[in-house]
Amino acid sequence: MGQWIFGAIMGVLSLFGLFIASRSHDQIFYAFGLLLFLFGLGFVFWLIARNTGHPRSRSEQHGH
Repeated sequence: MGQWIFGAIMGVLSLFGLFIASRSHDQIFYAFGLLLFLFGLGFVFWLIARNTGHPRSRSEQHGH
């Protein structure tokens, strides 16, 4: 259950990053907002892959 909450928090953090990027008047804040969005989105996808049993490599599937 804790991973669901953590995923939701990262989703909100990603949306906050987009909000920062859309309202920025400076290139630094724009880049920071986009990087925050990409970090949060990547982390959510990592959580999805980790919790759905996505195999990392073929060698782990065969038990080698």
